[in-house]
Amino acid sequence: MKRLYGLILFFVIVSLVTGGIVFYARGYRPNLRDQSIKATGIVSIKSNPTGATVFIDGEKKGETDIDISDLKPGNYKVEIVRDGFSPWEKEVVVKKEAVNMINAVLFPVAPSLRALTFTGINTPIASPNGKKIVFSLKNPEEKAGIWSLSLSTSALPSFFTSDLIKIIADRSELKFSEGTFEFSPDSKQVLVTLDDQKSYYLLDVSKENQDPKEVTLDIDKIREAWTKQKLTSGTKTLKSLGQEAENFAASLSNLSFSPDKTKFYGISSTGPVLLYDGKPADDPNEKSVTYQLPVAEKYILYPDNKHLILVGKGTISIMELAGTNVIPIYTGNFDKNLVVPWPDGSKIVIATSLNTAVSTLPNLYAIELR
Repeated sequence: MKRLYGLILFFVIVSLVTGGIVFYARGYRPNLRDQSIKATGIVSIKSNPTGATVFIDGEKKGETDIDISDLKPGNYKVEIVRDGFSPWEKEVVVKKEAVNMINAVLFPVAPSLRALTFTGINTPIASPNGKKIVFSLKNPEEKAGIWSLSLSTSALPSFFTSDLIKIIADRSELKFSEGTFEFSPDSKQVLVTLDDQKSYYLLDVSKENQDPKEVTLDIDKIREAWTKQKLTSGTKTLKSLGQEAENFAASLSNLSFSPDKTKFYGISSTGPVLLYDGKPADDPNEKSVTYQLPVAEKYILYPDNKHLILVGKGTISIMELAGTNVIPIYTGNFDKNLVVPWPDGSKIVIATSLNTAVSTLPNLYAIELR
């Protein structure tokens, strides 16, 4: 009998301890003043880079990465600061038995600028997938032609690496560097237009094209096929997001999708640019949301799918999709048609001329964000 009572007591103690651990993990805390149990919430805060100081309603709580518990339900102002980086802040609603996940990306106050090209480039364009930049060189003569720059996650490329390829060289009868060009929807080819000869050439951007393929007679078919590919891809992506996304997109024009295909923005019939977020960051249970974007000359969805690049007159900024934490990244002269984030988000490539006394032609520069 004693043994039975002992087993019962053991199981009761185990059950109480287990239950206590579960309740504690869900945010319940004992209140000794009024001898009750209060429901609280938890805020889990991470930052990139780590080691940033966290303040809750102005009170220092520690450094990232950190979990802050014992917060009563309510609204709190979260601030994350680190020397050399723009401060991050957000109003957070804490609910009982809930965990708020914050993953803050901190951007440098004074990012460095590093040259990727040095001889002066012409007509740079970015591929639809954001992984390549094509441009032409007219000088020096031995490098004249069209070049393809691969935006890899390795060290920054230069003329001495395999990331920079001359996809075609100028010939005496064909000055490809004088042409204009556009990417195919799959980013694998570039169509070169030589206006002086009214001819068209289709080039592979992954290698040097020793025998360029002229497609002048097939140009209408190629353009028609590319237009169909773009429409099919957009329709397929919208269908995967559901009927709500399709209905929202029906009132927009010039749709652009995020790298993970869960978000898109477009111009509404009334003028403002609207963004649809089918998978809000840090909260997998939150339903889709929509935002009206601030006025800018150009918008580019950032590779982390949580930020948006705003291109204005002489200014490049990054903001969170909800419109919070707008951070100026670069101010100065640049080509607004070429602002390309590195695939891992560590840099932004721009075209600008920093020494017009030497040359008015721009070069490619990387704005270092990490």
